[in-house]
Amino acid sequence: MTRKKKKDKKPRLPKVNQQIPISRIRPVKMIGSRHYLQHAREYPILGCWIMEGWQESGITPVIVAREQAPDKILFGVCLVDIYCLGIKDAYADADISLSKFERELPRMCNGEPEKCSVELAHEIIYGAMEYAARYGFQPHLDFTAQLVDQVLDPSETHPRKHGVEFGKDGKPFFVSGPYDDERKINSVINTLMRTAGEGNFHYLAGFGPPDDFDE
Repeated sequence: MTRKKKKDKKPRLPKVNQQIPISRIRPVKMIGSRHYLQHAREYPILGCWIMEGWQESGITPVIVAREQAPDKILFGVCLVDIYCLGIKDAYADADISLSKFERELPRMCNGEPEKCSVELAHEIIYGAMEYAARYGFQPHLDFTAQLVDQVLDPSETHPRKHGVEFGKDGKPFFVSGPYDDERKINSVINTLMRTAGEGNFHYLAGFGPPDDFDE
């Protein structure tokens, strides 16, 4: 008995949904936090905060938050040295829930947050930047790299009516941080020697733990 040879089966074509024309199918775009930060100035400012006692300490975080959506916040934080260096550090984030932002606010302010006006926040940040630039110091790279500058309004937007004093007793006053090494400290002092001149600035520098400062 001879077996009948099976006919070659044709491959099945994939089923196509005839109800939706392919021309109307659009890819889903994922929008990340960087997109919102790039467009930060399109959102209204929700509020600004600084650290209590900032004038006496000479350094303060300045937080500027914008309302991205009814329950979403985008914000920028600048660690501002008003005595000498200007913006020492900066970071920004977006698409954060309002409740999370409120929980994190005391940590960002290094203590109890003190709400301030939009005008004062911008005066501290831009004024410190300009003062530092006079003596050869530029903002931390993350100020622009993380788009913190886009969270702020342009420098000329708000009047500077608070009379914030930069420097101390009319001169730059450099206070080294607990994580500044010898090379960083020497670099700052050498820059001040070149730009301000000997006798025209003060400094307080130490190596090691924060309590081991020597004038």
